[in-house]
Amino acid sequence: MNKTYRSYWLGGLMLAAAALLLVSAWMPSLFGGKPKHEEKTIQLIMRTSEGSYWNNIASGAEAAVKEFGVNVHTFAAEDEGDVGSQVEKAMMSLDEKPDAIVLGASDDAAFAPFLKEADKRGIPVVAIDSLLTSGKTVSYIGIDNRKAGREALRQMSEMLGGKGRIAILSSSAGGINGKLREQGIREAAAEAGSGIHIVSSQQCSQQYGECQEAVRRLLEAEKVDGIISLNTDTTAGAATELQRRQAGGQIKLIGFDSSDELLELLQDGQLQALIVQNPFSIGYLGVKYALAAAKGEPVPAKVDMDMKIINKFNMFWMENQKLLFPVVQ
Repeated sequence: MNKTYRSYWLGGLMLAAAALLLVSAWMPSLFGGKPKHEEKTIQLIMRTSEGSYWNNIASGAEAAVKEFGVNVHTFAAEDEGDVGSQVEKAMMSLDEKPDAIVLGASDDAAFAPFLKEADKRGIPVVAIDSLLTSGKTVSYIGIDNRKAGREALRQMSEMLGGKGRIAILSSSAGGINGKLREQGIREAAAEAGSGIHIVSSQQCSQQYGECQEAVRRLLEAEKVDGIISLNTDTTAGAATELQRRQAGGQIKLIGFDSSDELLELLQDGQLQALIVQNPFSIGYLGVKYALAAAKGEPVPAKVDMDMKIINKFNMFWMENQKLLFPVVQ
């Protein structure tokens, strides 16, 4: 290769490299990259980081991070029942100047100032798990909790042959969802006529053993044919007390959500059914639509998630195993 030809060749190579750098800077997607200025940051605010339900929401959010390349910062209160701490953490998250927020709130009215401030700053909020009406949200992703309560009563009525005395067990940290579920149960019981009687409504904290103690007192005071328990902790407490009394199956128990402990008790016959959501999908869709809102794209105002009735006979079906034990790829 002569000197003149080599100079032309090297010059052409340098021009090609410069052109390649220029194209990659302006069109990074062609090379699998993403310009730094386009990255969005989403705040995920959860009621708690404890328990299978919220862990699965976090896993769904993680799957969205991997798919969409978005930054997600997670805030969670130490105590699910500490509404003040939750609101404080939410207000603090605004100072991080996120592009959008995914919010799993425990109380509607208490979050009104936060929603007002987020709207004032132009930060879109996607509500997950709990429907909020005290301020502006761009979307709600979750089940219809009132409808879920009605379904719980329908299942219980079917188990009892349309007649029986039942009790409701709720958590002091149940927040909006617990109230709506109980409302649905009472509405459905009233519509069912005289066959199903709600004889007691008990509340307990999430402190270990307190829900079991509440059920012990309940069963000593009332003859009960069935119990509808409104969240994971209350269901575990009720099932444990029925197991201690060797009354599992004699007194029907329907609970909400799932955990490893509840699935073992279900398989053992200490409870008859769990009304289960898809928290993994809730977390995933929360981040997906928050990212879309941050980009100014349209998002659905409401995404009604399905609920499934899980019992000892269908818990090992493949589709239910995927629901109960989601895996992030």
